[in-house]
Order: sequence, then structure tokens, then C-alpha cells
Amino acid sequence: MKLWTAWTATCFICIGSLLFIPSQSSAGDNPDRTSLVQPVGQPAAVSSQVAETAKPVPDLRSESTLSATVEKWRVALAREEGFHNWQSAAWNSYPLGPGTHGWVVILTDHGEDVGYMIVQSVENGSFRLTEYGTGKHPLFSLTTLYRSMVQQELIPATLTYSDFIANETIAKDRLYMDGFTAVWRIKLDNQLYYVDAKSGEVLPLKDDPTPKLGADDSTLMTTELKEASTIMHPAFDPYERMPWIVGSPLPMTGLSELQSALATDQHLTFVTELYDGQVTLPLAVLGYQSWQDGLPYLVLDHEGPRYIQLPTALAMGHIY
Repeated sequence: MKLWTAWTATCFICIGSLLFIPSQSSAGDNPDRTSLVQPVGQPAAVSSQVAETAKPVPDLRSESTLSATVEKWRVALAREEGFHNWQSAAWNSYPLGPGTHGWVVILTDHGEDVGYMIVQSVENGSFRLTEYGTGKHPLFSLTTLYRSMVQQELIPATLTYSDFIANETIAKDRLYMDGFTAVWRIKLDNQLYYVDAKSGEVLPLKDDPTPKLGADDSTLMTTELKEASTIMHPAFDPYERMPWIVGSPLPMTGLSELQSALATDQHLTFVTELYDGQVTLPLAVLGYQSWQDGLPYLVLDHEGPRYIQLPTALAMGHIY
């Protein structure tokens, strides 16, 4: 995915130049030592290492355990259009960075990645489904990370994928700060690198990024996935026409405005500024998915469909 960076801002329409990293492919992550593994139809237990890494963990005696909740969401989402290969998918769960109390869940079917979920615990002992997505390029894909680091010549091409995963001298930490601040923190040869968790692009960061939004459990709760209303349009290149460069954003505060805008124009673009303005990220708006008695999710094309809670998206960017 292409990203606009503010630090190259003198070359193109006085706004910024374009930094392009080709999309990476993903053929399925191998579970690491901190993963929860969930075969279809079998309950998964939370390992002591996961609990130690991602404290606080809800009471395992509760019916709302991580594994039970994730499995319930998988079954519900598998009924929706575009999620058919989740019906038989197994999943692995990996803890996110310190302080997030969350996990990335990567789903695989017949050895291929088919999607992901970001799950975070909340104070009442339940969980929220912060975001989810489909396709072969899940958030925090180890395969994408490996190929990006080879491409950027940070590791030699002679280092195999399996050896890269097993190599403990390469620190690989997942940092999920908010809906769009998701990065790998890589420590290699006493050097820190930050890699976009979706595209695999090496980012111009020197320190851990800070979130743009604070957590708000009252608005981010999604524990039940009932019937969904979904509108999806075909993907397009947000760089084919760029109203977000010289135009004004649409006034939008919720789902009704989004529905009206999509009925008028199927080529809407979502734009967010990240990392103190160092990166501008434009993404094609594919549509939305609104759950009965739940929150709507904005669907964006970011190396595959990415479902971000609409209140979070509108608080972090604008739609053009």
C-alpha cells in the first residue's frame, strides 16, 4: 500500500511525495511460543505465558473466556458474505504490546491466511472486537514481516522463514495503539525498526508511537454479533483521483451520513494522518457492516478488506 509521508513534502502539489512499498503476500503464520491455538470445534486454553504477557486476563472460570468469545465471533462472521472460508478456519492468538491487554487472532484455512481479529479485554472481564479483516494479508502477519525485511535488506535472503521465526536475537514485538497505529517493533543488531503491521512498510519512526485516541470502553464494546447489515462496493485506487489533496472532507458523524454519501458516490476515500503527521494514509472506502444492537464498522481496502469501528475511524480521519 502506498503511504504519503510529510517529510518528503516539497515535490508533489506542494503537499508531499509518494512513498510506495509493494504489497506483500502471506501464506500463513506459524504459531509462536506465545500463541493460543484454536482448532475448529475444540475449546482453547489460555496458556500461562499468554496470561503473563497480556495481563490482566479475565477470570478463566468465566463463560466469557478469550477462546470462547473468539470462537463465537468466528462462527457469527462466517455466516456473512466474504467470510465463507472462516467456516472451517482454525486460529492462533498472539498477545499485543504491553498495556494494550489485547491479542491479534489470525485465522487460517488449509494452511492459508484468511483473516484476523483484534480482541481487547475490558474492565468488566469481557472483550471487545476492536477490528477484523479478511484476505491473505492479515494484520501482524509474520510472513509479511519476513518478506518486507528481506526486501529492505534488513535480513539476508539466505535466512529462511522458519529460521527467521525461530531466531530469538531478532526481537519482534507487536504494538497496537489504536485503529490505525499498529506496528511491529523490531530490534536487530542493536537497531530499532518500526514496520507497518499491515503493509510491511518500514516507517520513519525512532521511538514507539503514541496513540491518537484513548480507550473508551463505553463506546467500543462489541461482545455479541447478531444479524448484520452490510454494504460493499468494489475496491479502487485512491490515487486515481485525489479530492483529499485540495478538497474538503465530507461532514460525517455517524452511519446515516455514511449511508447517504455511499448512495451518492461509490468512490469515497478515507484519509488519516499518522505518527505526528509523518505519514498520510489514504484508503478506499468499500462500505460498512452494521451489527444489530452493536456498532457499525467502516470497511476499508488496506491490503484486503479491513473492518474498523466507525466511531474510531471518524475520530482518527476524514472521508472525501
